[in-house]
Amino acid sequence: YHDLCRYEIYIEGYAWSVSEKYILACDSVTLLIKPKYHDFFTRGLQPVHHYWPIRRENKCRSIKFAVDWGNNHKQKVTPLSN
Repeated sequence: YHDLCRYEIYIEGYAWSVSEKYILACDSVTLLIKPKYHDFFTRGLQPVHHYWPIRRENKCRSIKFAVDWGNNHKQKVTPLSN
């Protein structure tokens, strides 16, 4: 996958959206800010295997850690679609 789109971030909005599954299907690692609500699709997802979990508190620090770790361990970071 291309370095420019290595990561995609998903965060819930105020209304239901189908964008989460499309972001997860992209050829990028998904940084998923812990959702308040779960639908049938997300209940089966496993943190670190299907997405990188981002804590609601300290979002910036959590995102920076995930990106730094991923950039330093490129061989271990594989998107869901691979």
